[in-house]
Amino acid sequence: MIQLVFLATSTSLVFMSDTSKHDRRRSRFEVTPETEDRGLFKRGLTQVAVALVPVISKTPRGDVCVRGYVEKGEEITVIFAGRRVAEFAPMHEELRRLLTEANYSAQRLKKDPPPINSIQLPAQIEGAWRLRFERSSTGEDIRVLQFLAARWGFRDRNGETVTNGKQALYGKRSADISAR
Repeated sequence: MIQLVFLATSTSLVFMSDTSKHDRRRSRFEVTPETEDRGLFKRGLTQVAVALVPVISKTPRGDVCVRGYVEKGEEITVIFAGRRVAEFAPMHEELRRLLTEANYSAQRLKKDPPPINSIQLPAQIEGAWRLRFERSSTGEDIRVLQFLAARWGFRDRNGETVTNGKQALYGKRSADISAR
């Protein structure tokens, strides 16, 4: 339960709560699939071809972040959030397999491991764009493109198409998808 404290100042009314300003989201136990998708896909859905690389991290909330590259080599972060995290497992396994095979081949040939960004898994991902700014160590704001994944597909090592994710229960599909 959030407690609100009202402070009256000479010029305005200030709201303070015990929830940090960076995490005012509902508890994960209070979130329905509809409210989750309403929050994730506010600007509608689009489909993007992404080359994912095996650089994977987790957010404090448990969402999975994967480095990816879109056309012209622009780096993005693909986020698999909420109830879609569990469905990320097959893609995670494929990325790990690609990394292991690349490193094993390099070791067998007595070569250096390949650059991590050269190990890529092509994928088609349906989701929504989000722009964030992060502060660099020099104090500058750096633009970070994030893509929130709803559904995705890729080809595994056997050439089989693997699809995962869930159709967004809220949000409009962009014109570029409906035209396909």
